[in-house]
Amino acid sequence: MKLRYVPNVITLSRFILVSLLIFLTPFTPLSMVIYIVAGLSDMVDGPLARSIKGAKSNLGAELDSIADLYMVVVSVFFIVPAMSISHWLWPAILVALTFKMMSAVPGILKHRKVFFLHTLSNKFLGFILFIAVILYFIFGGITAISIYFVCMIVAVFIITLEEMVIISLLEYPSKNIRGFWQIKMVNERYRNSNG
Repeated sequence: MKLRYVPNVITLSRFILVSLLIFLTPFTPLSMVIYIVAGLSDMVDGPLARSIKGAKSNLGAELDSIADLYMVVVSVFFIVPAMSISHWLWPAILVALTFKMMSAVPGILKHRKVFFLHTLSNKFLGFILFIAVILYFIFGGITAISIYFVCMIVAVFIITLEEMVIISLLEYPSKNIRGFWQIKMVNERYRNSNG
């Protein structure tokens, strides 16, 4: 196999690993190993694609976004329900997830394309969701995990608003923007390449 395909293979393996989680009992040692390997694959595929010559591609970025979304959906609907969290949090979690999906609306309206950004805040959000499952596995505790989820729900709303504003201000859909501070640079690069 050519080295440039390795990041996409890692991303595709995440789909398989996350699919296995649907059929396993949450918080067993096997399911936790699979969950951790799937999460680590998300941390490795992007940097690897950027470091291997010819490995960075639009297809890889799209696969990574879809794999990330798939892992979040499986986590929320198959793993989180096995946690002992307060019942009043469930509606808030579903509203936050729905709001997160709404971040696609500005892209559809302005760019005629569904895309989710790879901002640092989105990466942070994915990381804290990933860690929530591991912390629960290690420590348990309804109060601590409920407080953690309240903080995560607030973060979802703030980060989603940031993503919606960035998408609205971009002249071209650039998924790999890191945050607000890069909007001007990305727009200028787009204008220069089309000027």
